[in-house]
Amino acid sequence: MKKIFSTAILSLIISFTSCNKAIDEQPISEGTLKDFFKSKLDADAAIAGMYGEFQHTMIGEGQFQNRITWWGEARSDNWETRSAYATSSTNEIHLNGLTENNAYADWSPLYSTIGRANLILKNLPLIKNYVPVGTIGALSLAQEDSYRAQSLAMRALCYFWIVRIWGDAPLRTEPYESIHEKAEQARDPQAKILDQCIKDLEEAYALTVKNATPTVWYLGEGAICSIMADIYMWKKDYPNAVIWFKRLFAAKAPTGKVYNAVGKDITGAGGAVADLQAGLTWNQQFTNPAGSLESIFSIHWNYIANGCACMSGVSRTTNENTIRMGTELWTTWPTVSTAVYGSTTATTDLRVKQTYNMTNATNQPIRDRSFWKFYAGTYVAPTATAGYNFTLQKYDNNLPATTETDVFIPIYRLSGMYLLYAEALNKIGDRNNAVKYLNLIKTRAGVPTVVAANYDENTLEKEILKERQFELIGEGVRWFDLVRTDRVKEVMDPILITRQANIGNAQIGFGTDKKRYYWPLSLNVLNSNRLLVQNDPYKN
Repeated sequence: MKKIFSTAILSLIISFTSCNKAIDEQPISEGTLKDFFKSKLDADAAIAGMYGEFQHTMIGEGQFQNRITWWGEARSDNWETRSAYATSSTNEIHLNGLTENNAYADWSPLYSTIGRANLILKNLPLIKNYVPVGTIGALSLAQEDSYRAQSLAMRALCYFWIVRIWGDAPLRTEPYESIHEKAEQARDPQAKILDQCIKDLEEAYALTVKNATPTVWYLGEGAICSIMADIYMWKKDYPNAVIWFKRLFAAKAPTGKVYNAVGKDITGAGGAVADLQAGLTWNQQFTNPAGSLESIFSIHWNYIANGCACMSGVSRTTNENTIRMGTELWTTWPTVSTAVYGSTTATTDLRVKQTYNMTNATNQPIRDRSFWKFYAGTYVAPTATAGYNFTLQKYDNNLPATTETDVFIPIYRLSGMYLLYAEALNKIGDRNNAVKYLNLIKTRAGVPTVVAANYDENTLEKEILKERQFELIGEGVRWFDLVRTDRVKEVMDPILITRQANIGNAQIGFGTDKKRYYWPLSLNVLNSNRLLVQNDPYKN
């Protein structure tokens, strides 16, 4: 089931909410939905549709619609607009001037995925009424448990994204099955939503077979633990986060290796560079996540089924990119060992050349700061006379691969979780072990390690966050890191002041209103639900 996101399957699931006038002009939800969920094949299609909806939400239904970037990174110091190719939406993000008309302020795609999960959760148990367990075409009890677990985990994951982006939101755990149902619903407190996420994930974890070798495209044991640890970190509940980190460590990677067998029992124990993808092949975990021992959960974007990924900033596109790596990051990373910045050999950080084209620092067409992290390449180790080098397997005018390339985007992987674990350990006062886990990532990257005695809680957290920025750029986490640790103003004020000065605007930086951490609700969302109230900073 690797190609689980085919357009045929998606069309089948989309028909749940369509109309077929050739039959009887009744809504499909009242017409053919009752004829669905009657066999294992129906369940397979529904699960495929749920994952397909999530991947289209995050990567997009068209060029530059990679919401994982717009929501998880674009407001941070990772990216900046390319003025010659900017849109009103990207300019708003660039200057922190979000409005309800922003193209990415709509939460509807996430709710579409939630709706599919709700349909599955309600209807899976009914299949056995049509095809009894043990007969041809039946859904086994084990498969029902697995599909239920994945649907619960997906619902929790989507609500977690919603809470982090918009705060309070309508919480719905039942599907819409009739046009006569009341669709409008007021926003629920984000604390209530997170409690539901935790409840869903606890049930999902209980239903999931432990210590099984997972498929990286599905929400298995490791992914469930990762989402739960991430939620507890967001809630600043570090002891519970640690519990779920250790449960993650007990799970298996897609290769069959236990992530961290020693670290699953004693807080701070375990952890080794051997747990991670090797530094010289760091990029391969993105081009072949199923073959990497640190993969946890990735999106499978298949070019044949879905067309070009065409993500702004982070993949090959057919037109000029609207964003590029932020100047502040571009000028401070990599760690330069010899020659000047822009040299084809000068860097000690093995991730740098596997992430972007560091030789082109000027604002030129498409080649400008090309980001090639998610494309295959070949590797050359550093020698006494030559630095480390990386060459794309498909190389065209400094561009990564072609638009006709499969792209796999990690949602969770072990490096990110190790660094998040280090953050949790630092928060509970275990600075030595926090540094140990931080140094695992630094060692694999080939950069100098650090000593716990040189840091207090605040400075160590900043060091961990900087390492997460280098390690995870393009993976949709930087903005949430800044919000979670309350460092938005600290990091973004100098950057925004410079941007504002460059265009002659008042130099106010981010401002003092932390409610601006949230996005506004899209005007389309407000118009479709009269019970919704706009987030405070964006009210007219």
